[in-house]
Amino acid sequence: MSVTVVNDYFFTPSGDIAEGKAAAAELVAYFRKDVPEVQLSLWLESRDNPLHHYHITVFDNPETLASLRRSDAIKKFTDRLYPHIDHSTFVAPLCNVWQAAGAGVNPVQPDTSEGQGPPAPLHD
Repeated sequence: MSVTVVNDYFFTPSGDIAEGKAAAAELVAYFRKDVPEVQLSLWLESRDNPLHHYHITVFDNPETLASLRRSDAIKKFTDRLYPHIDHSTFVAPLCNVWQAAGAGVNPVQPDTSEGQGPPAPLHD
């Protein structure tokens, strides 16, 4: 089953956002070249607070995520990014993808391995 990680990053007021974006671009290039199991790497900048950024990553499986966390590419990325970051949180540290659409995300089947399908709709 596909899994998603959502991080957010708050740059310091004196942080070099351009350097952070360059580090992200290098990581995305690595994903494209060497990690085909990354379905989506989406980087967002808050309109209300340009110091607040988000990164959403969808992986084919948890094993890819575990391997990537130990990779030199992630170490290089964090070494470049973190000097400019005030704090970072895992908005959704590890989520199963139960629904997806769009050209950048592969179709996803509901996880029924534990007898659970997708969550019920929020309204009737």
